[in-house]
Amino acid sequence: MRALALDVPPQQLAVDAVAVALAGGQPLAGAALELDRLLGGLISEVLGAGEHRGRPNEVLPLPTGGRISARRLLLYGVGSGSDLDGQRLRYAHHEMVRAARNYGYRRLGVVCAPPLSAGQLGAVVEGCVMGAWERRSRQTGSRATSLDELQVTGFGTGRGDDVAAALQMGEATNRVREWQNLPPNELTPDALAGIGREVAGRHGLDLEVLGPDELRAGGYRLLLGVAAGSAQPPRLLRLEHRGAGGSGPRLALVGKGITFDSGGLSLKTATGMETMKADMAGAAVVLSALDVIAARRLPLDVMAVVAATENMTGPAAQRPGDVVVGAGGKSVEITNTDAEGRLVLADALTLALRRGATHLVDLATLTGAAGTALGHAGTVAVSNDEELWGLTERAAELAGDRAWRLPLYPEYRGLLRSRIADLRNSGYGEAGAICAGMFLEQFVENRPWVHLDIAASSWNDNDDLTSIPRGPLGSGARLVVKLAELLAAGDR
Repeated sequence: MRALALDVPPQQLAVDAVAVALAGGQPLAGAALELDRLLGGLISEVLGAGEHRGRPNEVLPLPTGGRISARRLLLYGVGSGSDLDGQRLRYAHHEMVRAARNYGYRRLGVVCAPPLSAGQLGAVVEGCVMGAWERRSRQTGSRATSLDELQVTGFGTGRGDDVAAALQMGEATNRVREWQNLPPNELTPDALAGIGREVAGRHGLDLEVLGPDELRAGGYRLLLGVAAGSAQPPRLLRLEHRGAGGSGPRLALVGKGITFDSGGLSLKTATGMETMKADMAGAAVVLSALDVIAARRLPLDVMAVVAATENMTGPAAQRPGDVVVGAGGKSVEITNTDAEGRLVLADALTLALRRGATHLVDLATLTGAAGTALGHAGTVAVSNDEELWGLTERAAELAGDRAWRLPLYPEYRGLLRSRIADLRNSGYGEAGAICAGMFLEQFVENRPWVHLDIAASSWNDNDDLTSIPRGPLGSGARLVVKLAELLAAGDR
C-alpha cells in the first residue's frame, strides 16, 4: 500500500472515505468541525442522537451526498482521551481500517483533528498499516478488500519522511504477524533460518547458520536437547548489521524460535497446542526488527540471534530428569520439557556473547505466568541493568508497545536450584515469569540485559478483550527498533 502526507483540506481528499476520530465526551473541533459544517451538521446530529459515542472499535460510515470529494465519511472511536496511549491509538486505527476494508474502501483519508494531534502521525499511520494486514491468507474464498492507499492531512507540512518511516514500522509489525501465522508444516526451523538468510542477503549482513554438527562442536546441548524429539534439524543463526564498525555498544537481539511446541514429553493439552505455531514470535521479532535497522543504516552494531527448533515427542525426545550442560558451561536438570524456551535461549545468549555482544535483549513467548501477570495488554520485562531498562522503557513508550518491568527479587534465586545440577528449568512454585527471567540471567555473564516475555502480548485469543485485535499482534518489533535508535543516538 501507499501512504501519503498531504497539505490539503480534508474535504478535497480524493478517497473512498474520509475518517474522523471521535473521543467519548469530547466536542468537535478543528477540521472535524469544518467537515461538520460542510455536511450540514451531520456529525453533530449523529453525536446528539447517541448514534456514535466515540468508543473503541465503534465505526460508522455516513454518506456525504457529494458535499465533499469523498463519497463517505467514516466516524471511528478512540475511547476516552485519558486512556489514549500509543498502543490504544494504534489499535483504534487498526480496527478502523479493518472496518473500512470490510466496507470495500480501497483509498482512505485520515484527518488530524482533536482528539488527534500532529505529534501522533506515526502512531496513526502505523495503526492503519497494521489494519491492512490479512490473517486469512490460506482461505480460498473471498476476503476483505485490500487498502491500496492511505492519505493523511492536517498533520503539518513536510511530513513525507515521517509517513515513510511509520509505513516501514507498520510493515515490520505485519511481517512478524505473518510469520507467526504461518502453519508449522511450512515454517520449519530451516525455513525460519531461510527468512534470516533473506534478510541478510537483502542488506549484505554477516550471516552464520549452525546446524546439528556445528551445534555439537560448539557445545550447544541445551538447544540440541530440545530438538532431539523432532525429525526437523535445529538451527542457530546469527545475522549482524555492522553500522558502527565495531565502535560503541554491540547490541544482540535474541529470539526464541520454537516453530511448533507440543510440550515434548510433558505434553500440552490439545487446546494448549492450538496456537503453538506462534511459539517462534520472538525470533520473528528480531529478524523483522533487524531488517528495519539495516534498511535505516543505523550507526550501531546490531546482531539478531535465533534459536530455531521444534519441541516434539519422538523416540529420542528429552526426558524429565535429564541433566544437560549448555554452551555456557552450566548444568541444567530438565524437570519439565515444556519449559524449553529458556533452554534454547540460554544457548542463544551464549552464542551472542561469544560473538562479542555487549548489550542483550531477548524476546520470547516464554511463560503462561506472563499472561497471568499482565494479560494480553502488555509485555512482561525483567532486567539486570537500570540504564538499559530505562532506554527500553522509553522505546516502549515511543513505539506504543507496552512493557512493564517486574522485579528480580534475590529471594527467588534459590527457587532455581537443583539438587543434582546447577539449575533446574521449571517447578519454581511461584513468580513463574520472574523466575524464568532469572534463569536466563544466569547465562548473560553480567552484561546489561533485558528480557521481554511476549507470551501473552504477542497473540490475543480472548474474545472479550475487544480493544485489542484478535490473533497475532507482532509485539516487540517496533519496540526494539526504537531501542536500537536510542542506542545509536548515544542516549545511554
